[in-house]
Amino acid sequence: MKTIKILKLNSLVLIILIVTQSCVVSSLNPLYTNTDQIHLDELNGVWEGDEKDQYIIRTIVDSSDYKLKGNLDMRSSFGSDEIDHDKIKKTIKDLEDKLDMKVEFPKMNKHYEITMITEKDTSVFDGNLSNLQGHYFLDLIPNDNFVEEKISKSFISGMMIRTHGFFKLVLKDDELIVNTIENDDFEDLIENKRVRIEHVERDNKVIITAKTEDIQKFLIKFADTEIFNDPNEALILKRIK
Repeated sequence: MKTIKILKLNSLVLIILIVTQSCVVSSLNPLYTNTDQIHLDELNGVWEGDEKDQYIIRTIVDSSDYKLKGNLDMRSSFGSDEIDHDKIKKTIKDLEDKLDMKVEFPKMNKHYEITMITEKDTSVFDGNLSNLQGHYFLDLIPNDNFVEEKISKSFISGMMIRTHGFFKLVLKDDELIVNTIENDDFEDLIENKRVRIEHVERDNKVIITAKTEDIQKFLIKFADTEIFNDPNEALILKRIK
């Protein structure tokens, strides 16, 4: 019985680390807006790091704006949570041909679901990509369903605050280079008065409390510096599928 309790506690500790993004700088607000948010299908696939950890990236389509009458099943072969984008387009095209008129096709919202698989555990995140003056930044936040499943019955469930992690991405063919800013680097910027942005520091963790606009200005300012381009600190992923 003691072993079971220890395993459950370790699982909760892992979730706390994931939700608070403890080793990197995170923020209360997202880094993306409707204006700069983009989606690259090239990120979809299975990626692997040096430690053989895997990252499965897939596109999730929010179809809440589509209200088609009838019993047509729009679910894709990947699972009931995904919508078959091509099937929806074909249905609307058939309707246009039948009625001899143009049917407005609203923009579909997309985001990434990123499953991180390591030797010890599996974690799931939601990601949104932004193009900030030519630089790709990924906003990453723990997946709602994943967090709820892990801690919904725990006494700490009401104590969790999900924060946004942000990562600079460089995609080169079948290689994905990921860089972020760690707490120590951020603190150096503050101490040397190279940046002024609203934030809080607690237990050696940094959480930016500034609004999205200020977060973007911060990222753009340092996007070309070593902070977001250090090959020794970068996570380099290779596409395997």
